[in-house]
Amino acid sequence: MIYASIITAIILILSGLIVKNNPDLIAGYNTLTNEEKKKIDTDKLTQMTRNYLVLIGISVLIIGVVLSLLNVAEKIRLYLICGVVLFGIALLIIQFNRLTTKNQFDK
Repeated sequence: MIYASIITAIILILSGLIVKNNPDLIAGYNTLTNEEKKKIDTDKLTQMTRNYLVLIGISVLIIGVVLSLLNVAEKIRLYLICGVVLFGIALLIIQFNRLTTKNQFDK
């Protein structure tokens, strides 16, 4: 189970680092028209996404290793890691919505 935590953390961290240079990897961003993309601060969006994904990846790694060393049941580890990932992604979505809403009303 510790290997799953490490692999998940690596995937999240690498995704965070890659998304900084490729904003089209962000779900929904690549489907926007060029006019809609101009309304969004791409630098802030990619920086925020990178930070959240790297933070979630580090959290998954730390939680997975610590719970493994404490011999916590695999089921509980899985629930906690999934909870951390889902909570982090929910926060990222909320921040993304605040970013786009702010830009729409700044006109």
